[in-house]
Amino acid sequence: MMSLVTEQAEFLLHVGELLRKAVESGFTVTGGELYRTPEQQALYLRDGRSKTMNSQHLRRLAIDLNFFQEEADGSLKLVYDTNVLRPLGDFWEGLDPANRWGGNWSNFKDIPHFERQSGTRQPTAGTSPAASPPTADTPPIPVTAPAVATRGIGLLAGAVGQHCANNRDDVETVQRLLNLRSSASDTPLKPDGAFGEKTHAAICAFQREALGLMEPEGKIDPRDRTLAALCQSLPGGIDEPLLALLYLRASDADIHDFAAPIRDTMVKRAIDTARRQAHFLAQIGHESGELRWREELASGKAYEGRRDLGNTQPGDGPRFKGRGLIQLTGRANYEAYGKAISRKEELLGDPKMVAEDRQLCVDAAGWFWEKNKLNDRADRDDLVAVTKRINGGTNGLEDRRRLLLRAKALLGA
Repeated sequence: MMSLVTEQAEFLLHVGELLRKAVESGFTVTGGELYRTPEQQALYLRDGRSKTMNSQHLRRLAIDLNFFQEEADGSLKLVYDTNVLRPLGDFWEGLDPANRWGGNWSNFKDIPHFERQSGTRQPTAGTSPAASPPTADTPPIPVTAPAVATRGIGLLAGAVGQHCANNRDDVETVQRLLNLRSSASDTPLKPDGAFGEKTHAAICAFQREALGLMEPEGKIDPRDRTLAALCQSLPGGIDEPLLALLYLRASDADIHDFAAPIRDTMVKRAIDTARRQAHFLAQIGHESGELRWREELASGKAYEGRRDLGNTQPGDGPRFKGRGLIQLTGRANYEAYGKAISRKEELLGDPKMVAEDRQLCVDAAGWFWEKNKLNDRADRDDLVAVTKRINGGTNGLEDRRRLLLRAKALLGA
């Protein structure tokens, strides 16, 4: 575990990244409160301005910031809207699993509050044995028994339960895990990320039944035995429930549509170890907005005349814009992929197929992965190298890392 001084140093580095991101997003930022004495915290608790005497301000691991936006008349307006600041909150939490934004708390909203929960940092490299190679006849790609023992470690960034921070993603993760343990006669929890009486009751029931606790704690910590017991019910392969736990922002319909094509592509392209699978899932998850986007949102005009992409004919830019879960871009790449699957003329005649056909949508990403030997980089656990080959730079690295850590936790990689 990190020392407090090391935690504080890392926290301030992340605050610096947050400030840069805020300025890039057009905000003017001023500083608020960093350190708070125990006496001050007691006053905050008495006055209803805080809900705990365990504030991270006491450890210099929390900061309150003021965000302003410029009005039409040039004046600055203080922003306190959760939706406006949510991209910054998501960015903060994406920097490190230990980071929490007060705007995501369900029991007490603290929009300007950004903190680091000490002692919850996730491991950045997998050490467990890889998963067994899949076979084409077995729909779920299995995870081997040694990996199962480590599955779930680092899946939660913070505690879930009464009087806990209850980060939205953590609560939804617990809700989905509890639903995996429920019987057909039970009413499943709605996995909405909101902690309430039903979720609390389900946690208590699980702790009584599975752990034999006469007086359940009613909360789950990132590395406690309740989470370990829950994770024993993680799917044995890469199927819909596991993908739903990985891609919390995906719709149920998209999870259903893409589960089989993802499995098929992994088998076809030898993405056959837990580490390879984790890297592949993280990259296609980021590139597609967690399965929400099958083609580039922009028009593709920016690619017009790009000879390096093979766009030599008028209209090639929009026609061959990015499509697929790792965006296939440019006439030359569409032609190369078409040749590889013996459908060149079909793809050049109707490039939209790569977005509209779910199997092609995933397989194009798998072809790019195989063609660029990204399994080798994944084997080295080199997120930056994989990202640079896909993106050309490191855009979205924090989100790719967030998804990679989550995939590793689910797969035991």
